[in-house]
Amino acid sequence: MKRLMRLPALSVTRQHPRNITASDESLFAHEYLREIPECRAETLTNVKVLPNGYLVRNLAPLGQSFSARKSGLARLQVLIRALVVSTRSRSREELKSALFATDEFSNGFFHWFCDVLPRLEAVAHHDADGLKTQTLVVPAVAAFSYVLPSLTAYGLGSVRVMTNGEAVRCEEVLVIPPVASTGNYRPDLMKSLRARFRDRFPAEEAPDPIFISRSEAPRRRISNEEQLLPVLRRHGFSPLVAEKLSFEEQVRRVGSTTILAGGHGAGLTHMLWMKPGSSVLELRRKGDRWNNCYFALASALDLRYFYLLCDAANPKDDFHVGDLTVDPAGLDKVLSLMSTNAA
Repeated sequence: MKRLMRLPALSVTRQHPRNITASDESLFAHEYLREIPECRAETLTNVKVLPNGYLVRNLAPLGQSFSARKSGLARLQVLIRALVVSTRSRSREELKSALFATDEFSNGFFHWFCDVLPRLEAVAHHDADGLKTQTLVVPAVAAFSYVLPSLTAYGLGSVRVMTNGEAVRCEEVLVIPPVASTGNYRPDLMKSLRARFRDRFPAEEAPDPIFISRSEAPRRRISNEEQLLPVLRRHGFSPLVAEKLSFEEQVRRVGSTTILAGGHGAGLTHMLWMKPGSSVLELRRKGDRWNNCYFALASALDLRYFYLLCDAANPKDDFHVGDLTVDPAGLDKVLSLMSTNAA
């Protein structure tokens, strides 16, 4: 890792949705071409990692902790938060050399696999042997059950998963910044990530179409999911409730299918494990032109992206968290289109 990693600026052109209509172009047109800025790793010395993911030196939070620089009121809030967390956290260990690849958006399934792991993928491309000697520090804010199983694919020297109430001092830490802004991707890294996990967790043999159920999710549910089951069964779909499966089981099962459908939410992140040319259906809210992370991900992975616009169960809910009501006839139509255009 002596020669610091650098990724050049990149222009990404995305495939259009397979069932795009003229009336819906405004939802996607601004995403067809995206400029990804240059990315450079940075080595910092004498810093402390807080359990909430901040890097601090002398109680001052460092800008490298965040995906974007903070200013004004946001900066003041960060300073206060750093002071509170630091005074409540006890340093129990000091690392001579560490690797840091998270930020304030690393506390969820989508962000871990689409924001954090592409950074490790970039490091692996840069110096795979050096990665084997590194200790990755995972703040408590990102310490979920899927983290350690996912990291086995990278052959890290060690992983230090923090707990709440503790801090880790680092004599030297290599900070890997976002390789692209959240919801955007470097296609070569995402395809490499897919290959790594498909090799680590080989797909099962039963390639039934899969519907990602959000029946156990706290938000972004399908309000009439039970009404959709006859349509889904008619098209051969099997439901997948991620909360009831181990991470390895999820990867193996989704990796076997060539057709995946589900509402906007973390479950669609599983398209990462699908073969190129497979098809993905996103159930998304009418009028939503902002949440295009799964459209962009499908394009980066060379998947066939389809969409179905749905009503909000409660129009007052925020676009990002509200439940959806899906038209069964509309679902039947788009699933028929997907099957006739299957790889």
